[in-house]
Amino acid sequence: MRQKIGAALFSLGLLCVVAAVGLVWLIVPALKQVPYDVTPPDIVVVAPSATFVSARTLPSGDPAVTVETGTLRSATGIKPDNEAAAELTGSLAGETLIWNVYQATDWVDRDLPVNRAESRIALDRVSGAAAEWDGQCYSDTEAVELGTTGCEAGSITYAGQLYLFPFDTKKQTYQYFDGILRQSLPMLYQGEEEVAGLETYRFEQTVPQRELDLDEETLTQLLGFLAPEATTATMTYQASRTLWVEPMTGGILGYREQQHQELVPDVGPPVVILDATFQYDDATADAVIEQSRDGRAQLLLLGRNLPIGLLVAGFLATAAGFTLVFVRRATATRPADTPQTS
Repeated sequence: MRQKIGAALFSLGLLCVVAAVGLVWLIVPALKQVPYDVTPPDIVVVAPSATFVSARTLPSGDPAVTVETGTLRSATGIKPDNEAAAELTGSLAGETLIWNVYQATDWVDRDLPVNRAESRIALDRVSGAAAEWDGQCYSDTEAVELGTTGCEAGSITYAGQLYLFPFDTKKQTYQYFDGILRQSLPMLYQGEEEVAGLETYRFEQTVPQRELDLDEETLTQLLGFLAPEATTATMTYQASRTLWVEPMTGGILGYREQQHQELVPDVGPPVVILDATFQYDDATADAVIEQSRDGRAQLLLLGRNLPIGLLVAGFLATAAGFTLVFVRRATATRPADTPQTS
C-alpha cells in the first residue's frame, strides 16, 4: 500500500512540475498579447483654461474664426476590426490588431465641436507599437462622424507607440508617435513613480519648436480673421508629454500633454492658436488603472505565484513519493544481520 501511495505522490509531483513549466512557457506568453476581442475603454482628456481657435458659422450664415479661452475635452473611442485582422497575411497574420479610432474634441463651456478625426491603424499584439500596414489612414475633417471609416488608406504612416506600451516595458527610450508632426520621436525613461498603489515607469517626450506646413486655403482663412494686415505667415508648434506606464501590462495609467501653437504673420505680433495642457479625466484614470490592475494580477497569479506553488508542491510530493517507494524498497531488500556465533 505504501508503495502505491508513494508512486501516486511521485506521479502527482511530476505532474505539478510539468504544469508549472507549462504555465510559464506556454500560458503566460499567450496572455502577453492583446486579445482580439478586447475593446479598450474610451480615453477622455481635458484641458481647462485652454486657448484655442474656434471656426464656426454664425447665425447670420457667415463664417467666423476666433481665438477663445475655455475647457477643451478630447474623447478617443476605439473599435477593433477583427475581420480585417483575420485577413492579414505574412508576418502580420495572427500577430496584429486592426483598430478603428475616432476622436472628437469639443469646447465644453459652449458645447461646440472643435475638431473631428478618424484613423485606422495596425498594432503589434505584444509590443503595442504600430505595425507596417498599407491600410493605415487618417482624416481630420468636420465631416467625419463617429462610427464611419472613410479615411483614405495610405494617407499616413504610423510608427512607434501610440495607445499601448509593450508587455514587460523596459527602462529605456521608446519611439512615441506625434500626431501633429506625423512622425515618431524619442520618449525617454525618467524614473519610477507610484500611481494608485501601482509601480509605474515615467516617460517624457519633448518636442522643440518647429514650423508646420499649412495649406494655402487654411493659411488664407487664418490670416483673414486673425492677422488681416499680413500677407503670409508661418505656424510654429512645440509640445511635451509625460506618461506613467505600468510595466507588466504596458498600460498607460497617467497622461499629460502640453501643446503650444502660434501663427506668426509677417506683419503684427504672433497669435496663439493653441495653448493647452491635457490630462485624463477621472473616469478614464479609474478605467485604465482598474484594467491594468486586473491584468497585472492575472499575470502575477499565472506567471509567478501559481507556478511557484506548483513547483513547491511538486517537489514535496515527489520527495515524499520517492521516500515511500524507494527507501521502503531498499529497506525491504536489505540482507538481515548474520547472528554472531560464540
